[in-house]
Amino acid sequence: MDQPSFDDHSSRSSVAVPPLADVGEHEFHRLDPRVIQLWRATSAIGSVVLLVCVGIGCGFVAAAVPDSWRWLLAGWLALLLVRAVISFWYPARAYRAWGYRLDERVLETRSGVWWHVIQLLPLSRLQHVDLHRGPLERAFGLASLVLHTAGTHTATIVIPGLEAQEAARLRDQLVAVGGDDAV
Repeated sequence: MDQPSFDDHSSRSSVAVPPLADVGEHEFHRLDPRVIQLWRATSAIGSVVLLVCVGIGCGFVAAAVPDSWRWLLAGWLALLLVRAVISFWYPARAYRAWGYRLDERVLETRSGVWWHVIQLLPLSRLQHVDLHRGPLERAFGLASLVLHTAGTHTATIVIPGLEAQEAARLRDQLVAVGGDDAV
């Protein structure tokens, strides 16, 4: 299985963060594999909206400048091809890059295809935990866990693509082990 190494190339020391499966006592958990199809569906919906809007704009330009329709059509078809490739390729790569682990004091998440993001949440800073399930998530049997921390209004961590019962179990576990001021 192709797993990212999450090497920190930006630091001056040569400290390497281990891949998702090789972390010792507390292994990283993967998201539910159905999240790939969910992300593909949401990307396809966004692509359709984008392509319709661009198509309408191209139609107005082609009506105003009749000789431009071939170039506009070629550009629209190129955009269609790029969106199709990204909609199919990116979700599988994002799934392989995602992982989380929980120990007695910290929740750690890792994600990112192009930019690797490692977030550490000290459980003593956990304020409250939300469980989100939109219509598409419900259709796929998934949920997202939203963790709010003490700090600014943007101090949240989202763990997407969890199986709904696993998300509820993890929410209950986080609430149970959270700090004194956790909900």
